[in-house]
Amino acid sequence: MNLQTLPRIAQTARWIWPQSMHWDLHNGYALFRKTFTLSSPPAKAPLYITADQSYQLYINGSYVCRGPARGFQKSWSVDKIDIAKWLKKGENIIAVRAYNPGYSNFQYISQSYAGLLVFAQIDGINIVTDETWNSRRQSGIRKASAPVSLQLFSQEIIDLNLEDSDWMQLNYDDSEWHEKLQSSVWNAMPWHTLESRDIAMLDERTIDTFTLIGQASGVSKVNYTNTYNLAVHRYREGLGHMKVQSVAKPYLVPKTGKGHWSSLLLDLGKLHVGSLILDIENARGGEIIEAHYYETIDEESLTPDFAPEAHCRMAFSSRLTCKPGNFSYSFYHTFGFRYLVLTIRDNTDELTICPKLRSAVYPMVQNGKFTSSDHTLNAIWITCAWTQRVCSLDAYVDTPWREQAQWWGDARVQAWNTFYLNGDTRLFRRGIQQIATQTTPEGVTYGHAPTIAHNCILPDFTLIWIITLWDYYWQTGSVEPFLKHQRQIRHALEYFADWTDLELGLLKYDKRFWLFLDWTNLRKQGCSSVYSLWYLYTLDRLSALYEAVGQADLRLECKQRAKVLRQSLLRLISKDGLMRDGYTSDGKIDHETSVHAQTLAIMTQLQPEKNEIMLQQRLLAYLLDKHSTQLKPSAYWITYLYSVLAEYGYGLEVVEDIRKRWTPMVAHGTTWENFNPLRGHESHSHAWSAHPLFHLMQIIGGVRQQAPNWKQILCAPTFYGDSAEVTIPTPHGKIHSVWKRKAFSIKGRLELPKGITAIIDLPQHDTVTTFEDFHYEIAL
Repeated sequence: MNLQTLPRIAQTARWIWPQSMHWDLHNGYALFRKTFTLSSPPAKAPLYITADQSYQLYINGSYVCRGPARGFQKSWSVDKIDIAKWLKKGENIIAVRAYNPGYSNFQYISQSYAGLLVFAQIDGINIVTDETWNSRRQSGIRKASAPVSLQLFSQEIIDLNLEDSDWMQLNYDDSEWHEKLQSSVWNAMPWHTLESRDIAMLDERTIDTFTLIGQASGVSKVNYTNTYNLAVHRYREGLGHMKVQSVAKPYLVPKTGKGHWSSLLLDLGKLHVGSLILDIENARGGEIIEAHYYETIDEESLTPDFAPEAHCRMAFSSRLTCKPGNFSYSFYHTFGFRYLVLTIRDNTDELTICPKLRSAVYPMVQNGKFTSSDHTLNAIWITCAWTQRVCSLDAYVDTPWREQAQWWGDARVQAWNTFYLNGDTRLFRRGIQQIATQTTPEGVTYGHAPTIAHNCILPDFTLIWIITLWDYYWQTGSVEPFLKHQRQIRHALEYFADWTDLELGLLKYDKRFWLFLDWTNLRKQGCSSVYSLWYLYTLDRLSALYEAVGQADLRLECKQRAKVLRQSLLRLISKDGLMRDGYTSDGKIDHETSVHAQTLAIMTQLQPEKNEIMLQQRLLAYLLDKHSTQLKPSAYWITYLYSVLAEYGYGLEVVEDIRKRWTPMVAHGTTWENFNPLRGHESHSHAWSAHPLFHLMQIIGGVRQQAPNWKQILCAPTFYGDSAEVTIPTPHGKIHSVWKRKAFSIKGRLELPKGITAIIDLPQHDTVTTFEDFHYEIAL
């Protein structure tokens, strides 16, 4: 987006912030109001809005949306919203609550400036942010509060006796808002240009699925009114609850008295993402209501899992101090959680409270489908689909609970999930751009972006980033991002060339960065064959991309690099046909033959005649518990193992393994960071482990993509159970595969949209190629 594509009214808009745009921003909230009059309600009313770092928009007192999408100030994202349905004849009010943390985190890089920018032309009326807007820093907010985690923003603590919660209403009197605005032109630094959001606005709806499962009471610990970290303070008071029978909402909270608290433990049934809304009745004023958000609990003691010493320092808590009367308050930030502890302090009379959640996730309509005769597999698929949903926000995030960071190794798997669940490529494309935007001087991408996590620079994720350019082409047939990011690709390749050991021919360990590879103790020091195999896989994908765009010289360069690297890796295949894990720092061979190394050796077709040995002695043996190893693929990395095994005809074994490993996750409702995550420390909502979503569709449904843009597929179902039905969205339309076991046969059909060719490979049938729907019957 530039001046030519923006409406002309944008040139007159200014970035605004009360008092100063670059002073005292820490944990800062600001309120903005602008009235205007319409002769009649318009049919359409496009409004452009953005803020650094974020905003919540209200029209005539009604909540509209939040934004913008995360990004970088030099090309800051702006949202275009049609606000027509909230407008009316006569006087109207635009109200905005904006936030700037004043510091950087794992999804935002502060440039030490805050601002709001709005422009619209509605029914001939020009609306732009300028000095005529009423605005003020939000009073009643405690600026000194603990971060909710190592990776995110600060706890929200507000006193509603100092802040009217109805500030967004049309009839609110803002005549006392005397704070002077500071402003700058629309394209001033640090916001040099604006870009369109290019992804959908978040799907926000109010849900009311809380169930009361426990209650507790106690005496507030000293300094409870001004504690810095709400979560730690509440933990020290004891988080255990007594089981109670479910009670209908709203909840009646009995009198506790000054210095005492009562607590409600609520369960959403599964993890959701959103911001908490509290409807309060009969408040006397001065009551303190705290919200504490948790992912898991100990089900016997009804104690939420909380670890103050955890590496990420999770402390997801909010607090409001009540004003007298009845009111509703919506907390600003979104949290991913399943369990909520509402703690009510200093309650001198009965208080009525009704919690709701304004959920906020990417609008991922379920275009894909999987059902089978196996109810456990169906439940696993649903769990994976939901996990992908709650890990899709304004970016693919690792988890909505702990970090909400756009880790790119995770994002590759999440993109595959999305292609089978929904087909939308926009989050993926926007993420490719953001990863490319933030690199080291050597050209290594950060593990996630935007970020200030300088300890999270992963060279292997740089390789994954390049590979995702191929993934995007494979899914869509488009080479647009590949061509756009040539400079970043060439820069990264220079780094890998510089860090190739001249004698051994493999990539060397760079101590400045985090070589991740997987959550297991794979070789890092010296030269890792797993690392170099990823490099080889990347060079092969680049060669194919350069061929697709007709750049023969660059294709030849990649092929030559790959040839040399391939020869160096071949020296690590042992006499018994297994791939060894690399070289130690002093140049000696590491004789470990990890599952990871064999998997990548097969993926790169390093020595095809050894594939079956690697499959049988490592991949399949690991799945069948016939190979004992400490180097176990994680819940994330095992997707590559599954893909290779399924491709080579071991789909049945993969399905059985998925059934075994993912069944425990179903009860929680989301998939986990690791197969046995430490509660309170490690995530139970990680979409990098939601890949059974597409594995089950590929294996049991039997549909596997064979060409870019889904121009060709392979249909080869694994007949697990008595029946299965899958629907897969593609750029050409939906593929539908269904089969059912009869008394003496299996009957099935494949329905194809136009533009797709299918290769049918079935037992007892000759392989055939078809452009049309295909019906089959296999005798048992």
